[in-house]
Amino acid sequence: MIGVVSERGYPETRVVDVIGTAGVSRKTFYQLFASKEDCFLAAYDLLLGNLLRDATKGFESRSGAPWAGRVAAGLAALLEHLAKHPDEARFAIVEVLAAGPKALARRDAALRQFTGFLDAGRVETSVELPGITALSLAGGINELLYSEILHGEAARLPNRLPDLMFWITLPFLGPDGAAAERERAVRSMLER
Repeated sequence: MIGVVSERGYPETRVVDVIGTAGVSRKTFYQLFASKEDCFLAAYDLLLGNLLRDATKGFESRSGAPWAGRVAAGLAALLEHLAKHPDEARFAIVEVLAAGPKALARRDAALRQFTGFLDAGRVETSVELPGITALSLAGGINELLYSEILHGEAARLPNRLPDLMFWITLPFLGPDGAAAERERAVRSMLER
């Protein structure tokens, strides 16, 4: 499903395309899934679970580090995964928008899961930030990912880390703190 949808687009994907690629019969497909949408949602859930796991693993790998360092590690893991798996990136970020209301609800839930990493920055600031700050940041990140992937630039995503770190940390750490985090991300990328 991921390979076919990323190549053809969700609206143009047919069950016959999926079963042809998977090498299974129509009967087997319908024993597992009620419809094309059901198969898409199962693949989306699996993929999002993997992306969330990678981001969480990166975030937690820096336990004890300041919040911004943990966010950078989690975001770097997410960007690396998407860059290494452009079909998955297209499927999860671009094609989900064409897959119907159930897929959009899952997308919304996924964005909200990622806000936990960002909202943890509230302990870093004395400014009272609006409750929608983390969700707004997650939505903006998703829009940037969408644009890059849509234009075939998934491989460039890891290079976006410094600017994303500036933008993510700006409301929490202010301009000077955000600039420092951008520079830290640049140095980290150069060390790899």
